[in-house]
Amino acid sequence: METAGRNNITLKHQNRGLILRLLCSGKCTSRIEIARETGLSKMAATNIINEFVQEGIVVEGKVQRDGKKGRSPVTLELSDSAPKVIGIHINRWKCGVSLCNLKLNIIDGARFSLTEENHDRMFEMIFELLDGLLEKYKNERILGIGIGALNPVNLKKGEILDPHNFYGMKNIRVRDIVQERYDLPVLFEHEYDCAALTEYYFGEGKDLSDFFFIGISREVGGAAILNGSLVRNETGIPSEIGHTGICYNGPVCSCGRHGCLESYISTLKIREKLRNVTGEDLSFEEFCKRYEYEAPPDVDSVFREMAIMLAYGITNLVNLSGTVNYIIGHEGCLIPDRYLRDCEDMVNEKMMFRNHRKVRIIKSKLHDEVLSSSCACAVLEKLFTGEPEGVVF
Repeated sequence: METAGRNNITLKHQNRGLILRLLCSGKCTSRIEIARETGLSKMAATNIINEFVQEGIVVEGKVQRDGKKGRSPVTLELSDSAPKVIGIHINRWKCGVSLCNLKLNIIDGARFSLTEENHDRMFEMIFELLDGLLEKYKNERILGIGIGALNPVNLKKGEILDPHNFYGMKNIRVRDIVQERYDLPVLFEHEYDCAALTEYYFGEGKDLSDFFFIGISREVGGAAILNGSLVRNETGIPSEIGHTGICYNGPVCSCGRHGCLESYISTLKIREKLRNVTGEDLSFEEFCKRYEYEAPPDVDSVFREMAIMLAYGITNLVNLSGTVNYIIGHEGCLIPDRYLRDCEDMVNEKMMFRNHRKVRIIKSKLHDEVLSSSCACAVLEKLFTGEPEGVVF
């Protein structure tokens, strides 16, 4: 009987999490849609939604006029008083803290550049931002803090290991340091895992059960959602798509190896090449906007080489995993569409079993600025999957 009771509680957590996810992602906006999508009875779905209303998580909105006979459904919306989540992003060049609602919309937050001069004050500056948010929104219910950090990390220990070019910092017990200061659940993930979860729940992966997320910025990284779950391994150390080899005797990468994918397609490398051929000192975003529709041959050549190298990397992933959906994010979503279409065409020409499947390359709508909010998805994943560990609502 005790086991049956635990199972019932677990099932209820899972059903609550699933319904909340459908509401927050916008996939469902009424009781009828939720019952249809989840397979729950109308009564079971209604009971959970009524609990959400009583708890101030959900409010009833307008009546949907669908033109059909019978009672029109009432829309359901996330309440302004619903609990909030916090995201902390830790990267080589910048850190950020964001307070978000359960739709992952940023309510407030800030970020700062991390440099050789201030890196020893990294936690001090993070805590200053976080303390300010918690004081400003002290009447809000905060469910937890999600941390997304640069690789290599040990997810089991919540630790940043020994990243290259990270100002000599290593073996940083990030989760413990934050947990010791705040009386809130603290969840720790790799930054690209957080980005993939954000795409899965709120972005271009919302209707996909399998996809790879590839984030292109100064670094190149990625994460995979397969069968509707984030891929993790037993070691607790995520993979590094950006450091897969494209050419054994290629240029030296920042990691010290030769021919890594990152050494060809990072925005740092592409911007440097564009500056050399144009003589203009523009940001990667400015270059992409300027040459969005047409470009002179020398500029076109730089972008096309980027597309070719990205195609090699994705082709390897397709042949290795069989996955056909690839979401390009971070600053990669700024790349002019025609070059990503070229990349898609090349992958579909070169991959194995090309006569039996078709790869899609999808541009993310989530820009680099939302990285700290995406880290809050470490908390939302626990919430939406109904895992009781650390996060209860």
